[in-house]
Formats: sequence, C-alpha cells, structure tokens
Amino acid sequence: MGGLNKREHLIETGQNQILTHGYDLSSIKNITAAAGLPKGSFYHYFESKEKFALEAMDQFVNAFEEQLPDKQDNLLTISKLIDARINAIVKINYARECYMSIMSHASTNEDEGFRHSVVNALERSTRTINSLLAKLMKKGLISSDYDLKELQEFVDFSWRGARLKAKLLKSEQPLVIFKKYLMEYILK
Repeated sequence: MGGLNKREHLIETGQNQILTHGYDLSSIKNITAAAGLPKGSFYHYFESKEKFALEAMDQFVNAFEEQLPDKQDNLLTISKLIDARINAIVKINYARECYMSIMSHASTNEDEGFRHSVVNALERSTRTINSLLAKLMKKGLISSDYDLKELQEFVDFSWRGARLKAKLLKSEQPLVIFKKYLMEYILK
C-alpha cells in the first residue's frame, strides 16, 4: 500500500468503526487494528483522533451526498427521496446509526472548533432536501405560512428521531410514520 492508500484505508476503516461502535468507542488502537496497520501509522497521517474524525466525516458527507430521485420539483420527489432513505436503512437491517448523528453526539465532548465543523457538515448533509423544500415553497407547493428554516429543521430533527427509533425497534414503522405525517399533514 502506498502512502495515500494507507491514509484512505485508515479513513475508510475509521468510518466503519465509528458507524459500528460510535465515536467514543472507536479508539485509535481499534481503528489501526481493524485496518491491519501499526498504531504509529495513524499519527503519520493524522495529528489526533479529533482531526481524523473531522476529515473522515467530511469525506463521508461528500461521498454520500444525497441525490434527488428525479429532476421534478414537486411533492412526489420528496416522497421518493424519503422512500429511498427508508429502503437504504431497511437494506442494512437497521444496523447503523446516522453518521452525522454519531458525530453530533461526539461534538458535545469536544472543543468549539470540533462542534462547529460538525454543524457545518450537518448543514451540508441536509443540503439536498433543504434545497428541495425551498424550491417547493417558492413554487407554492408548500404553504408559505411556514418559516422555511424552521420547516427544514423540523424535517431534519424528525427524520433523525425516526431513524434512531427504527434502529432501536429494528422496524421501518417510525420511518413510515414520519413520512405519513410529513406528506399528509405538514406538506399537504
């Protein structure tokens, strides 16, 4: 493995460790052991676990940028986007928590710079649905009585809560309920 390959291998392995075990339980020792590399390799590429985690988070957000299921700006597009999310979670058998939720939990124990980086990444991770909500409101397909920023936050908070409960119950029911109330009562 060349230098870049080892670095990328550490990031990929660390992302999987964080997704599987959470940030706090993903030690440098565990990450390097899972990567099959000596612990010193980690410090050759990363200054600290915190710097590593932020870079791994940024790469994760960039790699998994949400794509719209079609080019239409309508409520059906939101419905399809949520269906795609639900199907992805069911496909992995509810095995993992949302990466950004894990990093949000981690940020409470880290410095302000770490927290700020997580907030920025969280905003990037919700860019697709937030942009779609803004377009739909502008077109009059969502009530302009809503404060757009609050609606975007509500959708994000509700989705994350439903996803966490789905993982706990190993059931898509919380996700289906989220979609039902969003589509039938909030965005109608």
